[in-house]
Amino acid sequence: MLWTQNAWKTGETGVAAYRCLNGHVVNPAHTKQCPSCGVHDTVLLGESDGHQQFKCARCGEAFAFPH
Repeated sequence: MLWTQNAWKTGETGVAAYRCLNGHVVNPAHTKQCPSCGVHDTVLLGESDGHQQFKCARCGEAFAFPH
């Protein structure tokens, strides 16, 4: 994942995002950084007990963050 500035326009301002090697743009507000490999290519699986459950698309690590 590469950090980009102004990946897309929202009104008069740009919004930063992550862009993967395949060109997909990921909003950092919708993903978390994998504690194992450090990338932001993660998928929200659901929520349980006030925590969001994620899985890394790169290394497969499953982890949780408080919501």
